[in-house]
Amino acid sequence: MKKPVHFYRLLKQLIRPAGWAPVGISLLFMFTTPPGAGAIQRDMHPNTGNKRWHGLTVSPSGILEKNGRPYHGIGVNFVGALRRLLANPDDPSVLRDLRELHAYHIPFIRFPALAAWGTPARCRAYLQKVYQDNPARYFRAMDKLCAIAVKCHVGLIPSLFFTFWPNALAHDHGLAAWNNPRSRTCRIWTRYTIRMVKRYRHNPAIWGWEFGNEFNLKMDLPNAKSLFPGYQPSWGYTHRQLWRLQAAFVRLVRRYDPYHMIEAGNSRPRASSWHNMMRHSWKKDSPHQWRYMLKMDNAAFDMISVHEYTRRAPADIAAAAALAARWHKPLYVGEFGVPGPPAQSRRLFNRMLAAIIKAKLPLASVWSFDEHSRTSGAHDYSITPTNSRSFMLRAIESANRLLRQKQ
Repeated sequence: MKKPVHFYRLLKQLIRPAGWAPVGISLLFMFTTPPGAGAIQRDMHPNTGNKRWHGLTVSPSGILEKNGRPYHGIGVNFVGALRRLLANPDDPSVLRDLRELHAYHIPFIRFPALAAWGTPARCRAYLQKVYQDNPARYFRAMDKLCAIAVKCHVGLIPSLFFTFWPNALAHDHGLAAWNNPRSRTCRIWTRYTIRMVKRYRHNPAIWGWEFGNEFNLKMDLPNAKSLFPGYQPSWGYTHRQLWRLQAAFVRLVRRYDPYHMIEAGNSRPRASSWHNMMRHSWKKDSPHQWRYMLKMDNAAFDMISVHEYTRRAPADIAAAAALAARWHKPLYVGEFGVPGPPAQSRRLFNRMLAAIIKAKLPLASVWSFDEHSRTSGAHDYSITPTNSRSFMLRAIESANRLLRQKQ
């Protein structure tokens, strides 16, 4: 059957820019492949050719596995892990801290693979410095982090898009640009994803891939104009744009990596998430509506992802675990934590850990290791081996011991 002329015109436009041919082909794969065609080949043996697969995978029955066995573990969020090496490749603190985490039997870290905060101009300047203008520098830092992690026996779960940083580099806004194969944003995020996955898919440090951080909380907000300067509805900060983007991301990763688990990095949906999307209001969702949003926010991925911080967290973790089991997907509580000194935080933190253990949760990571520069006082989430909140590391060590007994 003769293909439409517009297909060739699109192909020509995609591969015209020098150096973008592989990205153009991948874009065609993402946006023209039927849904599900990029899904993991569950019958593929983890060891193919001369390359060995490491880290976490999800079985056909929805069980999180490592080395062919069910896995349960609690790690930490470590925001500065790669940023420190990008700032100073010889910074010894990353090796020191991963050694300390290993001493507490903390099995993995979740960290931003690339992120930028502040004004668009400030974000762009930082991203150009650490990545765009010198990709070799960026990947040397990532290589070093992987080497340190392997040496310290700590796994890595990189969050590829911890912020909307491709928009900042491309001087545009919103998810509509991410989903437009002709946009610079789309070329940036797809090329970065391909380079990361192809370079590190067989690295023993890598345990899995995370799409981004809490994108679902920024979609369909009735007050979007106050959050995004100059906001236009055409920018596409919507759940439907997000779900399309997430599916494209998973298909792209699966093209090069049929093994590792892929998760969204979502928080739990807002209490009015369905009404935000369907009614553009803050009316509270019904339980059925809320469950629909949780399921759809994670539909493209191997796992259900939530972040939990409130006093209801122990009960919410149990409820999310039950829903994930019903949907035959493992649950990842990618962030959980309680701020403040021990007198304020110990009791609720221990209740959270108890809920994780009781639910036999496959994966969780506390917020946050060694982030003392970001918060302070009663709002301090930082955990170090030497501060007053170090009891959390000891509690996680004990919890991991109990979870291993349940494996």
